[in-house]
Amino acid sequence: MTTSRTHIPLLGLTGGIGSGKSTALAYLHELGAATISSDDIVHGLYSTAEVVDLIREHYGDAVVDGAGGISRPALAGIVFADEAELRWLEDLLHPFVRDAVAVWLEQQKKARPRPALVVVEVPLLFETGFEQRFDCIMLITAPDDVRRRRLTAKLTDSEFRRRRAQQMPEEEKIARSDFVFDNTGSRRDLREFVAQTAATIIAGELPAVGDGAGESAS
Repeated sequence: MTTSRTHIPLLGLTGGIGSGKSTALAYLHELGAATISSDDIVHGLYSTAEVVDLIREHYGDAVVDGAGGISRPALAGIVFADEAELRWLEDLLHPFVRDAVAVWLEQQKKARPRPALVVVEVPLLFETGFEQRFDCIMLITAPDDVRRRRLTAKLTDSEFRRRRAQQMPEEEKIARSDFVFDNTGSRRDLREFVAQTAATIIAGELPAVGDGAGESAS
């Protein structure tokens, strides 16, 4: 697939918890790409009146912090222990996230100078069916034991297992991605992969999304 001169390539970036996708996003930003994180969008939504009211109505005041926003730790304690509650929260938030991404993308089209590459980080890219929005997909992956070690200070073993079980198997994500990096090496390795991939995309050398012919590196 090639892109026209008027089209800004749109890259979807994804990966499981502890994979290093946020670091990859930071490198893409350093390289000059316009970037946005759906996690950051969600964090912002947790302080908006409409979303706070909807979540409070469902879960009660126990999930509201002292500033009137949503307490992320309190909410996480509920939804990551109950798959049905996680689905409810995701169904609530995803339309807000999609709308925010759409507004941001329109802003990038009007920006001067125009960015050569636009990147949206979406942890649940495949799980939510959002991948069709992008020209190509970059997946940052790593074995479970490596990701678990990276999250030692943030999650218990049981919390990691619960969150891992609620995400699509890595093998399926790999098969549906265009550029795949096995993030078990150094940060330098990751940065080089990100730079090479960005250059490939900007040059217009885009594979067909989800064709299983992704580029893999380790």
